[in-house]
Amino acid sequence: MSAERLRDRTIALAAVVQAATLVQHIAETGQASPTDIETLLQSLLVENADTTADVYGGLGSLRPGLRELNQQLSKKKEQKDVVLLRYVISLLHLERQLAKRPQMMEQIGREIDQVPQQVEYFGDIMSPQVIARFADIYHRTLSELKPQIQVFGDPNYLQQPDNVNKVRALLLAGVRAAVLWRQKGGRRWQFLFQSARILATAEELYAAC
Repeated sequence: MSAERLRDRTIALAAVVQAATLVQHIAETGQASPTDIETLLQSLLVENADTTADVYGGLGSLRPGLRELNQQLSKKKEQKDVVLLRYVISLLHLERQLAKRPQMMEQIGREIDQVPQQVEYFGDIMSPQVIARFADIYHRTLSELKPQIQVFGDPNYLQQPDNVNKVRALLLAGVRAAVLWRQKGGRRWQFLFQSARILATAEELYAAC
């Protein structure tokens, strides 16, 4: 495995972790960084990028995901955040299920292609209407795949429509990152059994951003 390929793979995995972390924050506290959310939503609209980092507007935009990836991989087994890692594994698994449904993948692509028109109309990708559009795409497609991703948190936050939409939009972005991870040669067993190599790369990337 080349160092560049491992770097690309780790960047994509950091994006998956960032999506999972934001979902967890919203579910448990009702709050999450708008800047970090926007990074992931913008990635859904990127079709061509020179580098993997460019999909996310540069390595610095994934600093929270790289930090969390470092923290989880460096902890002892009993200290790891089980809920967060469950989200990450679930997103990687959901990507595998989606890969078996090319028609659904095409449908998602067609619908995402229409989102820039809404962004232009509402003036901001972070507008509630645009986030609701992303959420609707997830709800009508990926949420139908089994097993569904179960989100755990405070019911008071998870019953708020805006939070539900943010969670679904972030899960859509998380699957997009998982697709990128797979395209760069990533496999779930690598996340579980090559954690030392991934950690070393993630530490280098975090120090560089």
